[in-house]
Amino acid sequence: MRLLLTMYCLILMHGLQAQDHLTLYLIPGQGSDHRIFSHLQFPTYVDTVHLHFIMPEENEDMTSYAKRMSAYIDTTKPFAIAGVSLGGMVATEMTRFIHPEMVILLSSASSSEEIPEDYARYREHPVYKWIPSGLFKYSTFVLQPLYEPDRKLERSTCNAMIADKSALFMKRAVHLIVSWNRTEADNTNIRIYQIHGTADHTLPAAQIKADTLILNGSHMMTLTQPGDVSDAIQKALSTLQM
Repeated sequence: MRLLLTMYCLILMHGLQAQDHLTLYLIPGQGSDHRIFSHLQFPTYVDTVHLHFIMPEENEDMTSYAKRMSAYIDTTKPFAIAGVSLGGMVATEMTRFIHPEMVILLSSASSSEEIPEDYARYREHPVYKWIPSGLFKYSTFVLQPLYEPDRKLERSTCNAMIADKSALFMKRAVHLIVSWNRTEADNTNIRIYQIHGTADHTLPAAQIKADTLILNGSHMMTLTQPGDVSDAIQKALSTLQM
């Protein structure tokens, strides 16, 4: 009996030690930066690393961009990726080139099949290419409060994140989303966990195959409902067996 108890303790300790080495890369959205994660709480065994966007090339597609972003991840030790909105899309596409333990999508989409039809129309009529970069940035200031009114709870942070974003990046990021071509079949054998808000007006929950729904969560829920989102992230990570 004592031997069995000792073996159990050793197995348990080994599992805890393995978890101590998980690195979670965090990727923000098109109009945000590392501050979008500032209110979240992560498990003690997780080391977080903020992954910053690089500038997309003109007319670059999501696959090419994700391949370049993958170069900034250390794949020599266990890692997972969590991405908000565009960041989640990039994280999902990265799985063509690297193999995370898990991809956690926050207010995001796992394939282009979950993107609203409004974006699809731009594939046939890419009028956005003729819009000046500065106008993209200005329109975000105007439209974000209309689409996600609860951002008023974090108005100063949201405005600061937009102000600090490159206007050219915001324009080229539109092309990444519009031209994205990924189906649900492409996600076979990839561990993806989707956390989505029921009040997300940017990517409506009805089109998302969410694993966890955050009641009244908006597209800005990582800022406005960090407790619920943190709990959902911990739940997702707890399913890993490393």
